[in-house]
Amino acid sequence: MKKVIIVGASYAGLYATKKLALSSDVEVLLIDKNSYHYIQVESYGFVATKYKASDVTVNTSDYIKNLNANVKFYKNEVLSFDSVAKTVTTGDKETHSYDELIIATGSLTNFPPQVPNIEKYSRGIKTLQRASEVEQTFDKVINDANWQEKSDAKKSYNMVIGGAGLSGVEIAAEMANLLKKHKSKTNTEAYAINIIIVDGMPTVLPGMDERLVTACQERLEDLGIQIHLGSFIKDVDESKIYLMNDVEIEYDYFVFTGGVKAITLNSDKEYEVNKLNQYVVNDKLQLLGEDNIHVIGDAAQIMIGGKYFPPTAQIAIKAGEYVATAITSNSNENFDFKSSGVLVSLGGCYAIGLANDKYFIKGLLAHVLKKVVTTMHKRKFI
Repeated sequence: MKKVIIVGASYAGLYATKKLALSSDVEVLLIDKNSYHYIQVESYGFVATKYKASDVTVNTSDYIKNLNANVKFYKNEVLSFDSVAKTVTTGDKETHSYDELIIATGSLTNFPPQVPNIEKYSRGIKTLQRASEVEQTFDKVINDANWQEKSDAKKSYNMVIGGAGLSGVEIAAEMANLLKKHKSKTNTEAYAINIIIVDGMPTVLPGMDERLVTACQERLEDLGIQIHLGSFIKDVDESKIYLMNDVEIEYDYFVFTGGVKAITLNSDKEYEVNKLNQYVVNDKLQLLGEDNIHVIGDAAQIMIGGKYFPPTAQIAIKAGEYVATAITSNSNENFDFKSSGVLVSLGGCYAIGLANDKYFIKGLLAHVLKKVVTTMHKRKFI
């Protein structure tokens, strides 16, 4: 029986696990230091207090129990792997052997090293712990009237979102929408709570279809969100963000969503990584020089036809299923990917998107479609 070790209960890791579980001639060991999978694509609703932690997490042990008996979950941290010995070493110094290794370690927030103090003074949301800090702070801001009265003589609060990509605009929009709903309860006429977006790129949703960019900009403005684009962050201190164009933005809380940095593992050899710390892989998502070590999800630099594909849940899912199929069927096909579209939640029951990566939709219809897609993915984990 072929032994497969999967490092990381990420989107990619869980989809690979489920696909491998369909095969009776493999033995799968899924290893992760956490007992849960954090559904990062739903983080915007969690940090804006719309969802509870239970809405954005999946208990990994419960998930594994619903698969066949050949799949096991081991809660531990993988410290390293040895490609020659074909083993991984965990935090308790145990070694586990494999025939096939799948690295699905995901990513963390990529705080730009050229910006002094940004990691010190801002909060990422790529882990449940950090997202929980943001959620608790925002909940206090919008719900605790006594805190509002005592917190600051200036009677205002600036929540700054660094990054106008998908995560940034979804968080800002959900927060702004929640603020509108809370006005009657929190007396925000007397105490101004401002949501501010900052990004060095010239538009929101940089690189996306112009229809999405325009609709997103309009929606954010309708929600009263302040938007600063076209100038990168130069520095940050405990109360101000300094932009390259000499604009200074006062803030009380700073959430940074600008990019990802892949999580890699110590190993017996050095493997090439890109500037985002992603492993460079071949057309079959294998580590260069290794035909039995696969990398999927955010941890992999995925290039198709010379084009780089940035990390998304869609591509992570497809990569997980592809590698599982390759292992069980000995398929020699290269990995390929075609986007089925994009859906962007922009507060409440409003969303925008491209269906089949082609047809523009917005408003309630896009919101309903996003909910359907999200529900379908969650059911895969039940």
